Amino acid sequence: MNGKERVLATLNRQAVDQTPLDCWLYQRQFLDMLEAEYGPRERFLDEFNISIFTGWTPYPNQLGCKVKVDELGTLDIGDPADPKWITHRDWNPDFAALCVVDAVQQQGDTRAIVAHMWGIVEGTSTLMGIEKCWASLRKKPELMTAWFDRYADWLCGLADSCIEAGADIIQMSDDWGSNNIMLFSPEMWRRMIRPYSERVIKHVRSRDIPFVMHSDGYIMDIMDDIVDMGVSVLHPVQESAGMHPKTIKDRYGDRLVVYGSLDTVDGLILKDEEALDQYITEKFEIYAPGGGFIFTTGHFVQPDTPPQRLIRAYTLANKLAANYRSSEYES
Repeated sequence: MNGKERVLATLNRQAVDQTPLDCWLYQRQFLDMLEAEYGPRERFLDEFNISIFTGWTPYPNQLGCKVKVDELGTLDIGDPADPKWITHRDWNPDFAALCVVDAVQQQGDTRAIVAHMWGIVEGTSTLMGIEKCWASLRKKPELMTAWFDRYADWLCGLADSCIEAGADIIQMSDDWGSNNIMLFSPEMWRRMIRPYSERVIKHVRSRDIPFVMHSDGYIMDIMDDIVDMGVSVLHPVQESAGMHPKTIKDRYGDRLVVYGSLDTVDGLILKDEEALDQYITEKFEIYAPGGGFIFTTGHFVQPDTPPQRLIRAYTLANKLAANYRSSEYES
């Protein structure tokens, strides 16, 4: 199997030759370090059987200024069908990222292509600033939800553009959790955020495309909602924020594919050698049996990570992945 076949089979709960691997290698400063000590990103992707590559859409804020809440009602961020959203390059100088079209063309023959979009709150934060966005959720809820209603439709259009460009999977990032607590009350989230996120998710699923929800932090209070909304894959299941791997696997492992498990701080930065080996081995022992698991980093690999530590981590992960070949798989 190649990487694309392996990932799509995992998402469809079919037999695979090994657990799929990914790594969020998009932070430019770290990639410069990796190339100096090891080699270019492409070598890493090939050597460690990385099965996924992400194409990134730009932040919705292409205006060069912050928007006030009272301006959201008339705000026009452009046509989601405009090719710029899937072809715009170098929109973030810290990213060594490809646009969706380039990711499909350069990596799509052998790797599953994820198209990354910015979610209901996270995308709005790029327009307003984080503090004003969150304050307005409390102070001007009607204005915010009226904007979310329009933005959700816009995201559905952007998802269509990504799918038509050849993306295999749609991913939306919207951080809803902090450490051991949600950033919003579950009641506020269900009232003001879920309806609009769910519209995007169901639109993507109606096109028979898997949907990845990226949400850092503690979101145990809404896990049943996440499954009910139609999320196919959850990233990253942040253990350091209070998400318990065994609980997630036991309760949701038959309905959600876990995409993550390697925390970039508590795993890669704070652990080394045998401690890191044990950490990774434990995650495979919890998540990999029975399938429904894609091993990857919880976020971008950061420049304070020693490149050799990442190489050690993926040398082990590659070996462990091969141990979890589906019993039904025939090469």
